[in-house]
Amino acid sequence: MQASLSGYSDRAMRTLARQFGCELTFSGVMLDKSVCYKPFLRKIFHKIRDDEHPVGSQLLGTDPKTMTQAAINLCDAGYDIVDLNFACPAPKVLRRGRGGAMLDKPRQVIEILRAVKDAVKKPVMMKLRIGVDDSSASHEDFLQICEEAVAEGVDALIIHGRTVSQVFRGHADWNIVAEIKKQYPQAVIIGSGDLFNAADIVDKLKTSGADGVAIARGAIGKPWIFRQIKELLEGHLPVEKIYQPDIKEQGQIILEHFSLLTELYEPKKSVWYFRKFLSHYGRSHDQPGKVRRELVMAKDEAALMDTIKKWYGV
Repeated sequence: MQASLSGYSDRAMRTLARQFGCELTFSGVMLDKSVCYKPFLRKIFHKIRDDEHPVGSQLLGTDPKTMTQAAINLCDAGYDIVDLNFACPAPKVLRRGRGGAMLDKPRQVIEILRAVKDAVKKPVMMKLRIGVDDSSASHEDFLQICEEAVAEGVDALIIHGRTVSQVFRGHADWNIVAEIKKQYPQAVIIGSGDLFNAADIVDKLKTSGADGVAIARGAIGKPWIFRQIKELLEGHLPVEKIYQPDIKEQGQIILEHFSLLTELYEPKKSVWYFRKFLSHYGRSHDQPGKVRRELVMAKDEAALMDTIKKWYGV
């Protein structure tokens, strides 16, 4: 699945992921208080098209009542899954006691899960990290949340194998993902963290015993990673033979992504917004340094099109 990525996983990114075989996509994380304001979900950025299903939504908050009303509104708006975020390590989120800061409040986390599950008929998932920090007390809180969430019937746990304090430093601990799956074989356990290479992702999936993987940063500027994973899982091709778009194909994918963005934003904003994707797309070019620099320096649509034509031949 394509993980929820704040500021990235909009309809354009989700559409491309699905074209390359992604089985489940998520919107960017949403604040519960915003979602409780119904006009928020009527904005074009949050509307779900008929061809997007299944698509999940991710909620960030601390109050059971507010999270419940937000979950109801998301389901009414057409989202198929509600994912409760108790993992986000962003400082602005932690300062308000949200996201990963909730991991040291197991009772409150489970109270939110219980309230949301009682209120909606659609699947409810939880996104967790393995603790606020590497202390034994924090790890015990994480284990308690897992145990009680499974007992409450959570539909899936997405576990990122880092602590909140690690942010994205070091390496994700997939041994913990494997331990949780072994301890709760009846539960759906989704692994997350350090998923950038198709062969490595398939290896992590198989060795951990996880039921799935939630790919976040590894899908930015590389939507074809989902096709690569599926080809490896099907076992018909060796690693060196799996799909890898040539330069011209990459250019066509970039053009399609930009076209999808212009359905959401006006042209000037689309170019500005697209820069963070272009930096990642450029990494797959055989001259990544020059290409990335020129792509992100394009000031308007005409300049961007000229740069893509120059480096990708489309």
